[in-house]
Amino acid sequence: MKQMLLFVLVLFSLNSIAQVRPENSKRNYESDLIYYRKNVTKISAIVGASAVLAFALDESMQRFLQNNQNGFADGFANGANVFGEKMFIVPAVGLSWGAGYVFKDDKLRQTSWNAIKSIAVTAVSTEVIKISAGRARPFMDEGAYSFYPFDNEDHYKSLPSGHTSLAFAAFTPFAETYSRWLYVVPASVAFARIYKNKHWFSDVVIGGGLGLISGWIFTHHPKSKLQVASNGIIFYF
Repeated sequence: MKQMLLFVLVLFSLNSIAQVRPENSKRNYESDLIYYRKNVTKISAIVGASAVLAFALDESMQRFLQNNQNGFADGFANGANVFGEKMFIVPAVGLSWGAGYVFKDDKLRQTSWNAIKSIAVTAVSTEVIKISAGRARPFMDEGAYSFYPFDNEDHYKSLPSGHTSLAFAAFTPFAETYSRWLYVVPASVAFARIYKNKHWFSDVVIGGGLGLISGWIFTHHPKSKLQVASNGIIFYF
């Protein structure tokens, strides 16, 4: 029970830091820029502190969830896991963006575009860290602290959780624009990845942090942009 409470606490902290919004919409660009940079630093610090705590809980959290499997949780985890699949997320956000044009809904179109930018940046960041860290997945039974940098095998690409990072990247712009209840979806994905023994607790915290920060920046940062060029994807502020 202690492990589950700590899991909820860390995810709640990720949700809470995403709720920072400017108090005065009439600020000029320069003051907005200072404001957002300050808050991104704050958010990054909280994610970092949460990750340190999560590393300490990795093995105890895994044991707790693996020893408390049941039919209801199995079904919930299988359902939640879908919302972290790139084969679901990418088409869903693309359709949402298209719907914004078809129905002339500028809010939906812009939110979807923010999600697309967030997904692109998060996907690249996640893959680079996965390969660089080379962390063994829980089902390998090598412990929480086995790392094989630059081993491109999937079972050594545990850190961070790609499902969790993409879920937060996709849902953060919609949660910030429409309803923060939507954060329940990526939080459920994070739970599913640990429950299914695919990731450690710290994997989903770091993955969630990556997606959250990216989604938050593209939603709230003044004039944030992403540009696709012949030599790759460029994003700048």
